[in-house]
Amino acid sequence: MSSPLDNALQRALSIRLNLQITLSSLPAVEEWMDIHLDRWLEHVPMPTEMPPGHQVSYLAMIGSDLRRMWWGAWGDPAGFVPKMADYLKLCNMARSDELVLDQMGNALEPKLVGSWVGVWGGKVTTGWHFLDPHPWEQIEPLFGTHEAKFLLKKWVADHGITRIERFMQGIGDAAFSELELAAPGDTVDEQVGHVVAAFEHFTGAPPSAGIIDTWRQATPGLAISARLRGGKVVRFAGIVPGLPPDALERMCADAKIALDPKLPKLVGALAAEGMSRVEYGRAGDRAGVDVYVEPTESPAKGPAAAPRTDAN
Repeated sequence: MSSPLDNALQRALSIRLNLQITLSSLPAVEEWMDIHLDRWLEHVPMPTEMPPGHQVSYLAMIGSDLRRMWWGAWGDPAGFVPKMADYLKLCNMARSDELVLDQMGNALEPKLVGSWVGVWGGKVTTGWHFLDPHPWEQIEPLFGTHEAKFLLKKWVADHGITRIERFMQGIGDAAFSELELAAPGDTVDEQVGHVVAAFEHFTGAPPSAGIIDTWRQATPGLAISARLRGGKVVRFAGIVPGLPPDALERMCADAKIALDPKLPKLVGALAAEGMSRVEYGRAGDRAGVDVYVEPTESPAKGPAAAPRTDAN
């Protein structure tokens, strides 16, 4: 009979394998990037490295056109921080980036910390994140005075927001910060109204009527995220949980965003329960739809691993 530790080890190894298998189907991932993605995986703690009663949580993102991917993991600081510190050191983390991490960590004392790695725009980007909520009044003093902070402060004040849900930070060139805020309201319609208002506030224009109608099919729990760089909001997104699979196709069609036909199989290969949330984001004049899943150790049958070609 398997012990709980044996089961946890099997789960961790299976999730890692499933993540690696999907890479061969993602045109965004070039062969030279494998070493960076493997390095990240190697520095996610195994169950034996976590405190008793704690495990690592995973989240994976795939862009609707397969041109973006992101992996994140987090857990109790006692198990995660040593491995994360080694990983960030191998990434040649600059002293300025270390100071940001130290400042945020000392101010917030997070209970859930982790690292992440992503591929978009032909580059590998990485960083760290805090996954437990924190009061806005603790976050606000940590930012300087700039346009992005003004927009956030006004939104928080006008909509009665008291906390952030997560904080993500990139490192290296063009590093950014990203905050997630829950949409107020108890019903989907109320939350959709707030998300639409947020798009108008942060981007100057609401989403299309078709996207808004699709959001109304979600379960409660909508949120927004704002990515900050150089004192400006450089990307803004609406986050929607619990969408039916056919809603994704309608959303992409209405937004005139490519939806690769292989995406459903990739989602099934990573997560038995399918999509956990969908983001519709804007970055300047560009828009995108990203699908997030919680990788499982027993996914539905998905695509087999394929050998790389020079085109990947």
